[in-house]
Parts: sequence; C-alpha cells; structure tokens
Amino acid sequence: MLQASVSRKGPDPEWDSFLETRPDCCYQQSSLWAKLKAAGGWKHLRLVVREHDKIVGGAQMLLRPLPLFGVIGYVPKGPIVASEDLAVQEFVLDQMERVARAEHIFFLKMQPPLGADGVAQRLLERGAYQNDINVVPMATPLVDIRPEPEAILARMPATRRSNIRRAERRGVTVRDGTEADIPTFHHLMGIHAKRQGYGFASENYIHNLWSLFAPVGHFCLMLAEYEGEALAASTNIRFGDTVINQFQADSGRHRNLNANSLLHWKVMLWGKERGCAWYDIGGIDMEVVRAIVNDEPLPKTGPGGRASFKMSFGSQMVFRPCAYDVSYLWPKRLTSRMIPVLIKLRPVLDFLIGGSLSLHVRRPWLSDRRRDQEGSKDTSTE
Repeated sequence: MLQASVSRKGPDPEWDSFLETRPDCCYQQSSLWAKLKAAGGWKHLRLVVREHDKIVGGAQMLLRPLPLFGVIGYVPKGPIVASEDLAVQEFVLDQMERVARAEHIFFLKMQPPLGADGVAQRLLERGAYQNDINVVPMATPLVDIRPEPEAILARMPATRRSNIRRAERRGVTVRDGTEADIPTFHHLMGIHAKRQGYGFASENYIHNLWSLFAPVGHFCLMLAEYEGEALAASTNIRFGDTVINQFQADSGRHRNLNANSLLHWKVMLWGKERGCAWYDIGGIDMEVVRAIVNDEPLPKTGPGGRASFKMSFGSQMVFRPCAYDVSYLWPKRLTSRMIPVLIKLRPVLDFLIGGSLSLHVRRPWLSDRRRDQEGSKDTSTE
C-alpha cells in the first residue's frame, strides 16, 4: 500500500540515501541541497512516498512566495519515481497536487531526471506545458569511468590523450584543494567570468557548498598548477554513482599547457577511486545538440567549441526530459503563460522576489551571485 508523508526538516539521511540509488546524480533533490538553498531565502517541502515502509518516490520542492499570488517553486531533477508502475507514478503526482493545494502553491516548474520519460508523459497528460527554459540542462555528456584508466583514455581521440599526457610532461600538476584554496578558486572564477561575460557564484556560496558537501565526501575542489601558479580549477559534486563537474574556471594563461584537459582527467580518476561509474562534464546548449544529432559540423568557438571539448573525452550524450510548467490554478494555460512573462520582466520580478527564481530559471547552469546551482559554463576549448 502506498503512503505519503510531508516533511520540512533539514537533514534527512533516509531520503538522501534513496536518492543515491537513483541515476542522474540527483543531488539537487537532497536535503543537503535544500539547506544550501535556504541561505538564499528558499523554503523547501519534501514529499516522500513509501510502499511497505520502503521509499519508492517523492519530490523536494524549493519554494518562494510571490506577493498577491501565492507560492511558486521548482523541482530540479524531480519528481523521483523508482518504478515504471503507472499506479506509483500517478500516486506521486496526485500527492504533489494535494500538497500544492494545501500549501497554496499555484505554480511549479519541474524537470524530471534522466530516464523518467514515463513521469514526463504523465505530466503532459495532466495538463502540464513544456517549456524551453530548463531547470537543468536537457543534454549532458557522460563519460563511463568504470573501465581501467588506460581503457578510458583509449576511447578519447588521440589529440585529447596527447594533451593530457603533454600537460603532465610539461610540469602541470593537479591537487586536491582545501577550504583555504576557495579564495584562489573564486579569483579564477572572476577572471573566467569577466572574459566570457557571465555571472558567477559568490565566495560565500562556495564556502557553503564546501561546509555541507565536503564533510560527507560529496565534494572536491581540484586545482591545476604550473610552477606554483593556479591555471585552472573545478568544483565537483559526487552523489550516487556520478561525479558532476559543477564549476569550471581558468585564468586563460599558458593555454598551450593543456591544464584543463589534465584537470578533467584527474577528476575522473578521483570519482573512479570513490566508486563512481560516470563523470558528468556539464550541459550542452540545445542548438549545439541538434547539430550533433544531425551530424552537422560544430563551430570551433562559443557553444560549439565547448561542446566539442566536452565530447572529446569519450563522452556519450544523454537526454533528460524537458522542463514542464505545472499550474494548480484555473485556467492552467493562463497561469503557465503568466509566470514566464513575469520571469522575463526581470526588474519587476527582482522587486517582488529578489530575482532568485528568474536567474535560476533563465540560466540555471551558471549558479551566479544569487546562489543558483547548476555550475558555470566550461569555456575550455584547448
């Protein structure tokens, strides 16, 4: 018999352990992530569905009040349903609607995780609307890091293997960072962001990430250095069987040393040593994905260059369902159209709710100063 419960508590080891058994590195659904987002003013509500005392699904909703309307929120990589059973999927969605109405939540943006096509279909059948503004990237290159290191290298193009080995021969070293290295990493992010023209996370945000995820072994900061100078660095979250490259930054100096190639390789080995099966290099723009699917040549710069770099590690492209706008107010169509308009009217939304939702929904992978989550663009094209 299926049973549902609702929780607002902070640490929830049982829920987090369930998430670690799921594919797609669903750390954005974890109680650790809810605590991190709380620093940015987000409330959370966790729906947990059990069958015979075993968790089989649920969803963590990150929520914010919208004056005069009610509560809006988003569900990154959720809802989670550990079953293809239609009855279980329907029950989870029924309970989400029940909770939303009880809590005066009138709008949720959801994006189910990898492999949850059945849940996505159920959302469509219930009147949800697809939206091209995603919560997490729809397309992600994954590297299978289960084979032996030499076999992983063998799947890469000769140029990428050569770049990795050349970096080591020329004296580039990669080390695990400590909390004391966060200012250095943040400095690199600032250089990187200024060069590319986008926002970046605050130093305090990185410290919060460290304090929550590092003590439980879910976080690493790695730095690539040459003659004592930090050339590149990345933060990575390990959750379940995946290590995901969250933020990547470099100084732009000594690019001929291929520090970024070596850095990614060392992160793969770090994840492999900890039992991970996959390395998620970060999302790819959908326009580029369409070019890849259609076997069209990619530009060597901009999104095309970044995609080529990420795919050159022997990656395989995986696709998540798109984002869905779910309204619990009638008429649903009007409500679903109204929220994107508010989001586009950023000055108005900033005035109403501080801008956090607009930044998350419009550029979820940047996780900028407003502490959104999905990682900075990796602009490395060495």
